[in-house]
Amino acid sequence: MPEENSGKETGNSSRFNLKLIVFGLVLFLLTTSGCYFVIKSALAPLMPQEQTGNQSGSVGSLVPLGEFTVNISDVSMSRFLKTEIVLEISDSKVKKTMEEEMLPVVRDEIISILSSKTVADLDSPHRTDLKNEIKTKLNKRFKNAITNVYFNAFIMQ
Repeated sequence: MPEENSGKETGNSSRFNLKLIVFGLVLFLLTTSGCYFVIKSALAPLMPQEQTGNQSGSVGSLVPLGEFTVNISDVSMSRFLKTEIVLEISDSKVKKTMEEEMLPVVRDEIISILSSKTVADLDSPHRTDLKNEIKTKLNKRFKNAITNVYFNAFIMQ
């Protein structure tokens, strides 16, 4: 009889162990999912937001200006910048004029802006400032027709 009694105890203990494992697994999943949502909501303000340049979602006419290789204004050593720039233009007439007649003038203005910069001015955090400066200077000539400046390549050496 003692053998039968011990068999019943292991049956009950195995059910108890199974219930304990299922309860632990459910508790683990609930805790993990709860932590995920708490952390996600806490970090949401720190995550970058999607910004749309154009409200309509469409890109204006693009004018590739080609590759620029300029010396950087650096006293300590000779350094250069190699970049490729594309302009986004909202007015098709300005685009046609720029491509046919004004491309050398536009390239010259961009070269003078780029060559006046130091290495610190061309670092990643300041590239938006550089784009805005190019856009502002060209918009004076083209009556606010340039909506954006894009760098397809940007190499400093």
